[in-house]
Amino acid sequence: MQSSLWAGLAVATAVMIPSISQAQTLNLSFSGPGVAAALTLTVSPDPNTGPLGTSPNQYDPVGAYTIDSVSGTFSDTNNGLGITNAAVTGFASLNQVDPEPGNLLAPASFSLFTVTNGVDDGSGHPSPGLHYDNLFYPSGSPQTATDYPFHGGAFDIYGLVFTIAGGDAVNLWSNGNTPGGLNYGVAVTDGADVLDYTSGVSAVPLPSSAPMFGAALLALGAMGYAAKRKKAAAAA
Repeated sequence: MQSSLWAGLAVATAVMIPSISQAQTLNLSFSGPGVAAALTLTVSPDPNTGPLGTSPNQYDPVGAYTIDSVSGTFSDTNNGLGITNAAVTGFASLNQVDPEPGNLLAPASFSLFTVTNGVDDGSGHPSPGLHYDNLFYPSGSPQTATDYPFHGGAFDIYGLVFTIAGGDAVNLWSNGNTPGGLNYGVAVTDGADVLDYTSGVSAVPLPSSAPMFGAALLALGAMGYAAKRKKAAAAA
């Protein structure tokens, strides 16, 4: 296990996704050094959106959609993990916790996936686990942490936690549009330790039969890099 965990995840695409008014299925792939996945997500409009500005918030951000199902495969050969085309078995149910009092932008769905031995993301702000909210943003995520200004991407900075055959869990989140470009992060945990944080991974929404992906891919951009602090904002 790495002694200091960090993430900087390069994304090589810009995508425009029309808004959706009902449940839709979409495909998302990501790959990088030692890591690859092909996911199918079902998403639907979040019925609980509204203004943010308190801690905790009563609402998720306007424009958010809930992730209703996840399937696909995931591989990670880093750190001797030897995970090859493991089936995605589902996603973590929300385990809502309060963010730090000063974080006025965390969604109501802000949750904690507990990691027994904690998470050190290199920011000097250790966390009792990985934070997630299982939200998807067709038009790009808004700012969801008061002290982290970057936003954008299919997920926010907390992202999605999905489970794989063998019992491990994977956290996929967006670092937002940083000075280095739109960046994502991936972490793998067995529930006791964080087994991998991987940099240099590209996430690409792929065209599907769903109407929301009729526009598909617009342009390729240069790979970027950004260090990312996971927000250790929960009161365990």
